[in-house]
Amino acid sequence: MNCEVSTDIIEESADYIVAKVTLKFEDFTKTDLVTLERVGSDWKVSKSINSYKLGVILNKYIML
Repeated sequence: MNCEVSTDIIEESADYIVAKVTLKFEDFTKTDLVTLERVGSDWKVSKSINSYKLGVILNKYIML
């Protein structure tokens, strides 16, 4: 993927992690709020909520 990625840990314990993952593309930004749970010795994604923010150029064309 051709994007800039940033990750922030919102909350963390021995058995779960809540993280915010942001992928910034040229024309839009995608943000995921991800919950991971420990299952045995593995980590599994239990929930993912995503949102999208269009860039200024795309917003201008949508409004036309």
